[in-house]
Amino acid sequence: MTHPITFSEREATPAQRQELIDKARAWSVAQGAVPGPAAEAVYARYVAGELTLQGVTDELKSFYAGQAEASNDAPAVRPPAAMRPEQPLLD
Repeated sequence: MTHPITFSEREATPAQRQELIDKARAWSVAQGAVPGPAAEAVYARYVAGELTLQGVTDELKSFYAGQAEASNDAPAVRPPAAMRPEQPLLD
């Protein structure tokens, strides 16, 4: 049985949740981390009321853990940092 999510006053409406996501995205981009399509899909679920902020964090942590495991299996050859394009947070 699923229980409805209770949001705080600052994230009670989809518009408020979208504003929080927009601010978080801007902060990430300013730090050089551009969210990819998978992250945007998780953000959309939060805005729609399907996830809490903790749920967003959990989903992204799980995704990153999978990415880290996959990269450990990949060859270790990487171009120098100056030659790499900006990497999205999630592909």
